[in-house]
Amino acid sequence: MIKKIFALTLLFCVFTLLYVSIDVKEGSVVVRHGNLEKKPLEIELGKYLCTESKTLIADLYNTAQAVMPNGDTYFFNDIGNSFIWLIRQKNKDDIMLWVYSQDSEKYIDARRAWYSRVEMTPMMFGFGAYEFRSYGTSDYFFEDVVLCAARGETTMNPLIYILLKENKI
Repeated sequence: MIKKIFALTLLFCVFTLLYVSIDVKEGSVVVRHGNLEKKPLEIELGKYLCTESKTLIADLYNTAQAVMPNGDTYFFNDIGNSFIWLIRQKNKDDIMLWVYSQDSEKYIDARRAWYSRVEMTPMMFGFGAYEFRSYGTSDYFFEDVVLCAARGETTMNPLIYILLKENKI
């Protein structure tokens, strides 16, 4: 009985410590309104929050932006987060999705990008976007990686990670 109480107390303390240490500042941006041009916006690092995971965006690599038809722009710290979010949307084809390209270091149209599935990303989805195809590195189409995200076939899954690293899938 004492062990259970101790374990619960320890667990409570850990969660309290995690909650207190969250680095979310007042004035953090989750969505920006009025982007009627549907272009990617400049992100101020440490100020914008990922729409899906609610974590601060600290680096541009592997980020994404989704622009709704009404001009609302949502931000994501991992490309995989944007795919999971996009899957739940009703008007998928009307949403302009931008991903940060690892080779050209700028935002590009997600539907025209090439993808890698073995990158080290903030949320461990493993999707990396490239503007230009590199055989053996970025061989996947947009529809392929969205389907992989929907199925949970990401580097978060240890079996999938091993198969990807050994080039078996």
